[in-house]
Amino acid sequence: MSAFFHFDEMEWTEVSSTARRKVVHVGDLMFVLFELKSGPETRPHRHPHTQMATLLKGRIEATIGDEQRILEPMDGYRVPSNVPHGVRVLSDEPALVLDCFTPIREDFL
Repeated sequence: MSAFFHFDEMEWTEVSSTARRKVVHVGDLMFVLFELKSGPETRPHRHPHTQMATLLKGRIEATIGDEQRILEPMDGYRVPSNVPHGVRVLSDEPALVLDCFTPIREDFL
């Protein structure tokens, strides 16, 4: 495995009719590039993984625990372990979100 990667050289994995992802990881750290299309809000969910994300393109509404905010490109959020969270795409164009998880999401491999 090379130390270097480029997301444009990776294949998308379809997650649903409104979401797809690209995954790269090393040790117990994982990046996930999500493309999210406008549609229903992602079901609020929680997991034991610590998560941070940065919105790269588009506009979303993110709910983390009791906090809610509209995010523009280069805005980000932090999700502690087991805190409920979800997002909703507000832009007509797909949103591009770069997530980081630790430990890695085995269910994404």
